[in-house]
Amino acid sequence: MNKRLPLLLAPAGSKEALYAACAAGADAVYLGGRQFGARQFAANFSNEELEHAVRYAHLRGIRVYITVNTLITEHEVSDVVRYLVYLYKIGVDGVLIQDIGLLSLAHQYIPDLTLHASTQMGIHNVPGAVFAAKHGCSRIVLARELNPEEIREIAKELSGLDVDLEIFAHGALCYAYSGRCLLSSLVGGRSGNRGMCAQPCRKLYQLESGTKDLWGRLENEKPDGHPEYLLSTKDLSVYPVLPDIVNLPVSVLKIEGRMRSPEYVAAVTSIYRKVLDAIRNRTFHPDPEDIANLTIAFSRDFTTGYVSGAGFSDVMGRKYPGNQGYCIGKIISARKGKVQVRLSSSIIPMQGDGLVIRDSDREEGLILRNNPVVNGDIIELPSPFNPKPGAQVSITKRRLLDKKISELLGSPDERYAGSLKISCSVNFFHDGKISGTGTVIDRNSCVHPFEYQSQETVEPAKTRSLSREQILEQLNKTGGTLFSFLEIVVTGEEGLFAPVRVLNTLRREILLAAEDAIIKSRIPRPESISGILKRCDDITGKKEPVQSIPLSDLELISIVSSTAEARAALENGSFRVYLLWEPSGLDISSLLEYSGRIGIMVPGVIRQKELEIFLTDFQDIISAGIYHVLVDSPGIGEYLIEKFPGISVSGYYGLPVTNSRTAGVFSDFEFCTLSPELSGQEIRFLCSGYQKAEGPDLAVCCQGLIEAAVTEDNLCSLSSVSGSNSFAIRDEKRYSFPFYCEKSGRTHILNSSEHSLVDESSDLMKLGIRRFIIDARNRGMDYAAGMTRLWKQILNDEISSEERESIREKIIEMSYHGITRSGYRRGLSGIKS
Repeated sequence: MNKRLPLLLAPAGSKEALYAACAAGADAVYLGGRQFGARQFAANFSNEELEHAVRYAHLRGIRVYITVNTLITEHEVSDVVRYLVYLYKIGVDGVLIQDIGLLSLAHQYIPDLTLHASTQMGIHNVPGAVFAAKHGCSRIVLARELNPEEIREIAKELSGLDVDLEIFAHGALCYAYSGRCLLSSLVGGRSGNRGMCAQPCRKLYQLESGTKDLWGRLENEKPDGHPEYLLSTKDLSVYPVLPDIVNLPVSVLKIEGRMRSPEYVAAVTSIYRKVLDAIRNRTFHPDPEDIANLTIAFSRDFTTGYVSGAGFSDVMGRKYPGNQGYCIGKIISARKGKVQVRLSSSIIPMQGDGLVIRDSDREEGLILRNNPVVNGDIIELPSPFNPKPGAQVSITKRRLLDKKISELLGSPDERYAGSLKISCSVNFFHDGKISGTGTVIDRNSCVHPFEYQSQETVEPAKTRSLSREQILEQLNKTGGTLFSFLEIVVTGEEGLFAPVRVLNTLRREILLAAEDAIIKSRIPRPESISGILKRCDDITGKKEPVQSIPLSDLELISIVSSTAEARAALENGSFRVYLLWEPSGLDISSLLEYSGRIGIMVPGVIRQKELEIFLTDFQDIISAGIYHVLVDSPGIGEYLIEKFPGISVSGYYGLPVTNSRTAGVFSDFEFCTLSPELSGQEIRFLCSGYQKAEGPDLAVCCQGLIEAAVTEDNLCSLSSVSGSNSFAIRDEKRYSFPFYCEKSGRTHILNSSEHSLVDESSDLMKLGIRRFIIDARNRGMDYAAGMTRLWKQILNDEISSEERESIREKIIEMSYHGITRSGYRRGLSGIKS
């Protein structure tokens, strides 16, 4: 093929997984340190282990990328920037980042550090990709939800910016858009944005449907179907369509799995390595053995994913959330501990394989002690119980695969042995010293010069002197190492003697000098590091006492989803209302009398075709005198400001602000919204470090249902109850999470309790928070009117404590299942209120 193959990027959640990925043929690995990575429950690497990992991989021509892909709070900023300096110092090939403020700092203070936009940044359209590129990213890990057409469109728009695209090819799929999922954080305080996702999407849920009450809450709810794993996705595997995938304009194919075992990493990476090489050589044909081995390594059933053009129904796997193994067939009869299985696969289990038999109400595993009896497409197997006909039989452990992986891990350098080519001189001197110079060619065909001075010495020969043949014989004994000699030029050996021990030491010294030459070529100069560290001294900045906002300057803002809600909020005290745009269009004619107080909210997920529709609508919206816009994902605001000069843009919490530097990035915005995951103390730190002159006003969502997840799954399509206009999913603890679906089918799942900062409003005003936002989307005009009236009174800080308590009770009465402060108590970093 003419197109260059994408790099194969493998996960390394531990040292052993690193060795496995390298042994299996990865072009690059990604791994995390003990802090700031999005897989805090992987083994991860200490600083010493990181240095070893970089050296180990670079000697084998493998690139190393480090994940720093979490949100960063104010008090962590200085530490994490110094951590990035450390990573730059040890020669990592790139760093994956989620936090926009950290991205800005890294680009400013460490301009030569290669930066990648993590999938946690949620890049899913052209403006988002351009935003990442302009802020220093040379690679963007795209959202898993994008289809081939969208990937091509983004690549086309980035063609002049020297930016690579990376996509996931294999492994677990998140249910929601990465970086936008707060479900684990809201349910149990384990934030996915801090690498601690508890995977609530793999739990049982009951779909419920009903109607809406006066305040837009679900009522008269009834079970809708049976409990299922409603949010559980299949695992991604693009293996069957890999020839199509490599023809996409992407530079990297990524295997997910930093929580997986070394054996898993070795199995999956080796198969994709083999297939990519076969595609390069035009010899690829899908192999049932490969598919079986990928499935046995781990599978919740496979989908080729959105990246192949598949829809949500193919991506979801709602029946079972765990490893399913490789299905070989179904039982046709069972009797006295024996079962007859009709094969649906060419793969026949063998002695030593592990099987699982799944009936509708039971599953049991077994290890085959003998090869099964085979009769055409029917095999006979032992069974620990008598399953019903139709029960599924799957292989979950395969002896041949285990043996193959064991051999691979037992000889991790087999593919690299002798691949580093040395040419050098060995110069013996009559004063006893040994030294020389040389070059080593690495696996990327780069030539690195080196020199060495041996610690060993030679002495005048008393009987037999050194021979050139003897020297070459000992030096060429590099078996089992990464090195081999192309040429050795020996001088000055005549009349000198050295025991074999000296020559062996000399060989090790030459190899070490060659190693160091390769490693040092990837490490920046010490003087550049010292310069960066000096510049980093001013990052934290001076903490100023925060100033309270006068009551007259406070602004109450509402977000709504209908013109009726908008009018209700405006008539009851909202300074401004943002009306959520939908691709089906907006009728704003009834609101033109409020044009100066009306704005449009761009959805947090707006795919490229939807964005094109929005741009057409927005021309008419501006013509009507509405020029305020609220954006909820990276890049959209900057794109609109450039395209429509004079508009006023602000940001909602889908652009999560967790530190003052992030707020400062949006200097052209009117305001930006603090993340609802921040604790009160984290907000205090942020406000004390924020220089208002350098950026927008700060806002908080003070009331409403926090968006827990946004997904391309269409949960509403599962309902079998006619006439329902309100839906929820109920978990095993009986918590009910309302959701709604866009006309496209995209689902928005909301928290089970309503977010309210009514008890913290006075403190927030004293911290300089000027904008208070009520999220009243889909709650109806009565909620929009009533909640606006109540919060208008709350923001009058002169009311009595009795009046405040009375208002608080009314807020609770209108809220969905009571109120919660979301992250205000526990926060992201462990600093609580």
